[in-house]
Amino acid sequence: MLKKRPLLIIESDTAYLQTLQKQLADEPYALTATASAEDALSAFEKIHHEVVLLGASLAGELGALQVCQRLFESEIAPIVLMLVGTDKAELIIEGHRIGVIDFIVPGIDAAEFIQVVERAFARAEAEAVGRAAERERRRHIEKQLASRRVAEQLLRRQNDKFARALFGNIHTSFTQGRGIGSLTTLLAMLGGSPTSPDGQNYIIPKEILDLIFSNQTAVNDMIEMFSELQLLVSQDFVLHDVTVGELHAIARNLVYELKPQIDIRGHAVVLNDIPARQAGNKLKVNWEFMRKALKELVLNALKFSPVGSTVMVLTEHLQTRVLVTVCNLPDGNGADGVMGIPEDQRPLIFEPFFRVSRVVHEQYSTLEYGLGLTFVEKIVQMHHGSIRCTTLKDFERHELSGTEMIAMEIELPI
Repeated sequence: MLKKRPLLIIESDTAYLQTLQKQLADEPYALTATASAEDALSAFEKIHHEVVLLGASLAGELGALQVCQRLFESEIAPIVLMLVGTDKAELIIEGHRIGVIDFIVPGIDAAEFIQVVERAFARAEAEAVGRAAERERRRHIEKQLASRRVAEQLLRRQNDKFARALFGNIHTSFTQGRGIGSLTTLLAMLGGSPTSPDGQNYIIPKEILDLIFSNQTAVNDMIEMFSELQLLVSQDFVLHDVTVGELHAIARNLVYELKPQIDIRGHAVVLNDIPARQAGNKLKVNWEFMRKALKELVLNALKFSPVGSTVMVLTEHLQTRVLVTVCNLPDGNGADGVMGIPEDQRPLIFEPFFRVSRVVHEQYSTLEYGLGLTFVEKIVQMHHGSIRCTTLKDFERHELSGTEMIAMEIELPI
């Protein structure tokens, strides 16, 4: 059975309160409705509702803004939607300033009202995943510090494993799918083509020529990738002042750009929101290369996640740094039968030509040479940042015991 999501309604107008309850009665919410601010705060302390519908005109000692402040002071602040009349402009401005997400006016269309509430729950889910990511980062760092000697020994074994696997991975990269391997095969096929009556020319079927041209395009893409890698390490890398909000906009625009790829296997991409008070903070970013890095990470997540699953892109401002996390549920990597990225291989996935899976994904029209994550790592390093692969567990939004999400985390300095 689908677990109902906790929703708190605070509205002094009992008639309007009953109307709201009727509108939401058939939705998957566990409703708590009250006309008293004090009763609402007491109920919130017990349940910690994810979303709160708050009436702008509350009876009693506590006003709507005071209730907001109390809610936002909790360890896990809820998403607040304010029920407000059109004559409350000053209240709307102040509510937005302190963190109210959206404002609902009386008479709103029922379907639109449900959509607003659903967006609020989606944001709550993204924030919950972000908190889980931060907890997992702390756990991961503590584990690393506690077992550094063991980690060093493991790294030596990993390096040996990488050395043994490197040439096998290069072979896979250049022989499967479009590119050099297919182009070489097609050229060999031409040797068996019939010749003209005078023996001076080969008669080549059009479909073979079309395949040659297609694979030549893939080879040109590979050459371009090598050129961009060379550019990254050989020339000055120009960084510009970019706000956290503008960095978040890069990810948001990518979702629209990648819509065809997202739809290939029925995926969805969800972004969190940036609080207004954090959006103006600045960091140094090369706009175009950071866009390419995020694009590669999102495509990588789409390739290796189950059909119909959700990829999350989280942008977080954490005092002296900004974290951008792309996370997805792991999928079995084709015939290899591997779920996600084995922990002993995570330090190696940014190495050139290293591949966890030998399966190619030509439908995404991306290079399959094991260079994508290498390219991303070089871009992040040129931003004086770092990138790591980890997992997220123990979600607050879902009961997924035993399930992990793969997370690619970019950390950039402020």
